[in-house]
Amino acid sequence: MRILDRYLLRQMVVPFLIGVAVFLVILLGDEARKLGAAVTGLRVPLVVILKYLLYASPGALVWSLPVGTLLGVSMAATLAARGGETTAMRVGGVSFLRVSVPYLLVGLVMSLLAFSANELVVPSSTRWQRAAFEEMTQTQPVVREAFDQYFRDDRGRIFYVGHMDAENNRLERVMVWTLGPDGSLREIESAQRAVLKDRVWSLEDGATAYLDAQGVPVRVQRYAHKPILLSRALQNYYAEKRTPLEMSANELVALATALEETGQESQRLRVHLAFKYSIPAACLVLALIAVPLADRFASLGSFAGLVVAIALVFLYNGVRSWGLALGLAGVLPPLVAGWAQNVIFGGLGLALLVRHR
Repeated sequence: MRILDRYLLRQMVVPFLIGVAVFLVILLGDEARKLGAAVTGLRVPLVVILKYLLYASPGALVWSLPVGTLLGVSMAATLAARGGETTAMRVGGVSFLRVSVPYLLVGLVMSLLAFSANELVVPSSTRWQRAAFEEMTQTQPVVREAFDQYFRDDRGRIFYVGHMDAENNRLERVMVWTLGPDGSLREIESAQRAVLKDRVWSLEDGATAYLDAQGVPVRVQRYAHKPILLSRALQNYYAEKRTPLEMSANELVALATALEETGQESQRLRVHLAFKYSIPAACLVLALIAVPLADRFASLGSFAGLVVAIALVFLYNGVRSWGLALGLAGVLPPLVAGWAQNVIFGGLGLALLVRHR
């Protein structure tokens, strides 16, 4: 690596770390706020809360890396332009594209790091986070008011609840799909309600349909009452619902495929799967557009890079939010919803970088 490359990279270190740290604190603060709403009235030990936030940190870090990369690139490019380093390099025959290489390299490395964290670290930390959440909520009612909810348990069963009745602490219109070892549908459970008695859930007025390997019903068994292991699935449901993008890609694909095989809608899961990859890629995308913009506006002042970074964060997040909303509503296909912001900002950044003089 050339001396100039190392010099430009050193300029990035402090603003990058500040950007990651600030956004990480913001995200964990929001987690703490949501956690407070979930456990209000309970005497939860501080060590358990801190453990929960610690396990939430890897997922928050994945979202913080793009912001840190953007701030680091913007500030470093601005300082290099205002200090004359960029001009000196270009006078010496170095193209602006070559000057941008260390910035783009950092964006690429941060994207790969975010991808790796999503697949190798976040799934495990999420399970530990759920365990901490379960530890905090095990003494409170597990049902909160909601309609048309899907979730699954650690045995691979998929649950649908038409109405979570918080007032009576029961579930109405319950369906359970059980998959075999090969992933095929083997049982379909349907019950009018599920009630909690002495910390044991029981299905009422229901029936179980048993299917053969081809998915054809071979026997139906009706019942008035039937116990079911549901408590852990509900606790996992509440924990998972808080951070849907923290599931691994394999879990999202498996769940979406299982729903599609049973004729259920999987649009929302496919949208979350698209965002699972598009968010880490934002590190490279934002670096791509930040370099030419920061250099162009460096003459406006030393804090031009900070202004550029803030503006890009708001614009990027706005497009991302619209894509997520339209994707979850079924207006946009999952890939379009998840990658629109990267295509728009990446394409614009590439065009500015090529045309920059």
